[in-house]
Amino acid sequence: MIECDHGKLKRIINATLGFKSMKTAYATIKGIEVMRALRKGQASAFYSGDPLGEMRLVSRVFEM
Repeated sequence: MIECDHGKLKRIINATLGFKSMKTAYATIKGIEVMRALRKGQASAFYSGDPLGEMRLVSRVFEM
């Protein structure tokens, strides 16, 4: 599953002009993946489609 999305992710990353550190690269890629999963509906089992559930999912993923 990771390989099929690699090309699209690579296009998004190239548009950001690279990363300054591994920490920012990790956070940015993680954010891109979460937002793409939300958009595709792949994470709906975790948040049941409500906005508060989306907030809980994002805060859990980013350990906020």
